[in-house]
Amino acid sequence: MATEHVIRILPTDSPGLVRTAENRIEDRWLRAFAAAVGDTRDEFFDLDRGIVGHPVFPVCVEWPLIEQGAPGIELSEDTLRLGLHVRHRIRLRSPLRPGERVRTEARLHRAEARTGAALIVTEFRTTTPGGTLLVTSQVSTLYRGVRLEGGEIAAPAPKSRPAELSRIATFETDTTNAVVYSECARIWNPIHTDIRVARAAGLADTVLHGTETLARAVSAVTRAYPGPDVTEVDCRFTNPVFPGMTLSVHAGRTRPGAIAFDVRAADGTPVLADGLLAFAAESS
Repeated sequence: MATEHVIRILPTDSPGLVRTAENRIEDRWLRAFAAAVGDTRDEFFDLDRGIVGHPVFPVCVEWPLIEQGAPGIELSEDTLRLGLHVRHRIRLRSPLRPGERVRTEARLHRAEARTGAALIVTEFRTTTPGGTLLVTSQVSTLYRGVRLEGGEIAAPAPKSRPAELSRIATFETDTTNAVVYSECARIWNPIHTDIRVARAAGLADTVLHGTETLARAVSAVTRAYPGPDVTEVDCRFTNPVFPGMTLSVHAGRTRPGAIAFDVRAADGTPVLADGLLAFAAESS
């Protein structure tokens, strides 16, 4: 039985170190995700012209593989609830498209003991049935007040110097955001939609999914800086987003084909930091 407030790294000969899931990418799912994050541009919504998945859509096929914790670790249900999604990195070889059948594989990428916490990084690979790589992702989850058994000890990574960013968009959140996103993305965690669960976790209210905040920010950036296919999305989640907050997206070009961005609360507090979006090539 798992011990409370402890994450144990499983031995290398344990079963279940790699988890897999297969999905058929439906246009209904792609359009629902785009609608949930307020992005109904033709490339994501117009079936007559043909659509592709939003750059953040891969989170939808990844979530079922980690909703009970990352592969390769053992933890209790109470410990699982302590996890905070602190970073997400997506690399796209190709946008996901309607009608595709994909296979997503998850495995433990890294486990670090931090001061008073444990950091678990899960890596995902999404491929065609024939093995052609479409997307890789890394999801970092921080468990505060949790001891790690069997992992390496590391200090937090140094924060990068922020680029000069200008406000490009604002959006408001309310209690419907997380409900709609949960159903459309098929990512369900009651801490986002059930005030009773949120309060039991010590929160004042339900919290918006980090990936919804990320998707809305990516939409704002690609509107302000149009380019070819997005090949990379990276960010850190730094503070929770509660219903009723007004958020602003700030962005600036850092190099050809790359845009830095962040998302801030009305008082300037960052809720998403160190964002980076890269295109396949510089737009013409």
